[in-house]
Amino acid sequence: MPPPNPFVAGLTELGLVSPDSEPSAPVDPLTPMVVEVVEELLREGDVVTPVDVLVRLEILTAEQCAAWRRGQLPYLERGITAGLSKVARILRILDTEARARGLSPIVGKYQRPGKGPNRRLRFSKRGDAATEASYARHYVRRP
Repeated sequence: MPPPNPFVAGLTELGLVSPDSEPSAPVDPLTPMVVEVVEELLREGDVVTPVDVLVRLEILTAEQCAAWRRGQLPYLERGITAGLSKVARILRILDTEARARGLSPIVGKYQRPGKGPNRRLRFSKRGDAATEASYARHYVRRP
């Protein structure tokens, strides 16, 4: 019998895989990191946002995030230091993990501060609705 896989053992400790189950599909290597960040954010408060997760994973710097919020970046993805396919995987894992924990998804509103017309901040260069929604979705712990 082959030795146990340490990665699967770690997922078992986190409660993501049952000890007696055979994984049907390979687990994304980003999953444990996203799970850890979600747990940290829930220890600090009741809301988990994709932007917070990306900052904690050091895929987006706090400075770049602040510049985007001030309107100095045309869209958030301009400040991201990783490939966008990796970010898309993180957002999918975050959605799955948050829903598995019973967190309620709500739409976050991101607007540029200041006087004048309220301008919505963009997340992606293309600005398509599905991508914008995945970045803007907040996950809230309900009492």
